Amino acid sequence: MKRILSLFKGIFRLINFTRLLIINAIFFLLLAVFIFALNIEDEQIIIADGSLLHLNFKGNIVEQKTPIDFASELSNQLFASNDSVIQEYQIDEVLQSINFAQHDPKISGILLELEGLNSASINHLQDIGKAINEFKQSGKSVTAIADNYSQGQYLLASYADEVILSPQGMVLLQGYSVYRLYFKEALDKMLITPHVFKVGTYKSFVEPFTDNKMSEESKIANKHWLNQLWKNYIDTIIAQRKDTTNITEQSISPTLAQLKSAFLEAGGNTALYAKNVGLIDSLQTRSEAISSLKQQLKETNNELALVSYSDYQLTLPDLYQVNDGNDQIALIHANGEILAGNQKNTAIGGTSFSKLLTTALNDDKVKAVVIRIDSPGGSAFASEQIRQQILALKKADKKVVASMGSVAASGGYWIASAADHIIATPTTLTGSIGIFGMFASADKALNKFGIYNDGVGTSELSTLSPTRALNPELADIIQIGIESGYQQFLQVVAEGRNLTIEEVDKVAQGRVWTGVDAKTFNLVDQLGTLDDAITAAAELAELNQYDIKIIEEQLSTKDQLMNELLSVSINILPQSVQANNLFIETFNKIEKQTAILTKFNDPQGKYAYCPMCFVE
Repeated sequence: MKRILSLFKGIFRLINFTRLLIINAIFFLLLAVFIFALNIEDEQIIIADGSLLHLNFKGNIVEQKTPIDFASELSNQLFASNDSVIQEYQIDEVLQSINFAQHDPKISGILLELEGLNSASINHLQDIGKAINEFKQSGKSVTAIADNYSQGQYLLASYADEVILSPQGMVLLQGYSVYRLYFKEALDKMLITPHVFKVGTYKSFVEPFTDNKMSEESKIANKHWLNQLWKNYIDTIIAQRKDTTNITEQSISPTLAQLKSAFLEAGGNTALYAKNVGLIDSLQTRSEAISSLKQQLKETNNELALVSYSDYQLTLPDLYQVNDGNDQIALIHANGEILAGNQKNTAIGGTSFSKLLTTALNDDKVKAVVIRIDSPGGSAFASEQIRQQILALKKADKKVVASMGSVAASGGYWIASAADHIIATPTTLTGSIGIFGMFASADKALNKFGIYNDGVGTSELSTLSPTRALNPELADIIQIGIESGYQQFLQVVAEGRNLTIEEVDKVAQGRVWTGVDAKTFNLVDQLGTLDDAITAAAELAELNQYDIKIIEEQLSTKDQLMNELLSVSINILPQSVQANNLFIETFNKIEKQTAILTKFNDPQGKYAYCPMCFVE
C-alpha cells in the first residue's frame, strides 16, 4: 500500500513540476516578447513630408476603451483569425488625430480605408465626419477607398472628396431595424411560466418572454424613431455628396422595384449600380487608387507615404493634460448597463460609479462635472443611488452637465435627469421612462418529471420560489411595487426637469425618443457634442481657464502591469482554433438578448432598461 501511495505521490510531483515548468516557460517567453514589443514602440516614428494620415480602423469606435483583460485577449486570439482581431478606437482620440493632422505641415491629406471598421454609433461617425469637413477646409484632400462599403462605413466615407469602390465591390445600405427573438412558445414547451410586472405601454423588454411577436404599440414607437434615424442618415449622405454626383434619396433608400430596375440597368453589376446612382465617384482597384493618389500628390517614390492612425496617435500629446490648476472640470464616463454594487468598467455599478462622483465631490479643485452617459439603463435602485450622488454634487455648488452619447435611456435617463444641463446628439436614443420586473416559475416543468415542491413556512411570503407556482395575491403585491417605482421615476424626472408629473407621463410610458424629440419635449436642454457639454459646464461654473480631469476606476499597479504584459505578448500564440462565423453570430444574438437576465441584480427586482436602444 505504501509503495502504491509513494508511486502516486511521485506521479503527482512530476505532474506538478511539469505544470510549473510550462507555466514559467510561457511566462518568461511572454515577458521576452513584451520587452521586445516595448523596444519596438520606443522607436521614433518619422513622418515624411506629404504623408497621408491613413485611417485604417480594424475594429470598433467606442466611447471608452475596455480595460485590458488577459482572459478576453486570450479568447479573442484563439477564436479569431489574424484579420478579425477586434481593436477599439476611442472616439475623442480619433477626433484629436484628425484635428492635429489638419494643422500638421507634414500631413497632406487623409486616406480613409474602412474595410475593417466593424462598428461605430451614428453620432460617433458624424462627429468624425464633422472633423473631416473641418480638415478639408485647410485645403487638404480626403479620399475613401474600399472593396465594399457597409452602411456605417459608407456614412463615414461620404465625407471624403472622392469615394472609390472596387470594380467587383458593392455598397450595402439596408436601413435601420429592430428585430428581436421571441421565446414564448419555447417557454411554453419547457413549461416555464414567466410572471411579468411593468408600467408603460411601450416598455417592451418583457415581450419576447410573453409573446411570439412584437406588439403593435412597440412597432409604432420603434418605427417612429427608426424613421428619424434613417432620415438623418439619408440627409447627411445627400448633403455630403450633392456637389460631386447625382445622388438622390432613391439612390440611398430605393424600393425593391426601384432597386431591381436600376440593378438590371447595371447588368447585375453591384459596383456599376453604385456608380450609376451616385453612391461612389469611381471604380478602381486598390492599386489603381493608390497610383492615382501618387499622381495627385506628385509622388516620385515607388510607395505612397502613409502614416497609420495608430502610429500617428503615438506622436500626439496626451488628450487631456492636467496642469494642477485650481479650476478643473471632471469628466466621468458612464458606459454600459447599470447594475447594483461594484462593477468593472464595462458596466455602471451603483456603488463603484458613486465612488467616482464622490471623488469629484471631495476634490476642491473640481468646480464642475461632465458625466458622459452611454447606457440603456438597468437597475432602478442603482440608478437612484447614482442620482443621489449627483444631487450631492449640486448641493456642494458643483455644476453637473449630462452629455448623452448614442444612448441614455431608462436608467441612463434617470441619472441624466438630475443634471443642471443635459446635452444630447440628434441621434441619441433616450427617454424610455418606465419600470418592469420579471419572475419565472418552473413548477410545471418539474411536475412533468415527477418532481414536486411541498413543505411549511412561517409566513405566506416564504412560499416565493422558482420551483413553486406564484401566489396571485403576491403577484398583485409585486405589481403594486412596480407601479410605485414608475411613480418614483416620474417624480425624479419632474423634479429634475421642472415639469409636472402629468407632463412627464405624456412622454413616458417606456417610449423611446431621439435627441431631436427629447429636445422638443424638454427632456434635454441642447443638441450637441461632448465638447459642447464641457463648454456648457465651464459657462455654468463661470470658468474662463480650466483643466479637464478624467476620473475613472484605477487598476492596481500589479493588475495593470500583468494585463499589459499578457495582452501585448499574447500575439505569439498560434491561430490554431478557427470559429464558425455564422454559428458565432447566431449564438451571439441569442446570448446578447438573454445575458442581461443573468446580470440583473436590483435588490428589489425593479428595472429601467431599454433593450432596443442599440443601433449602428
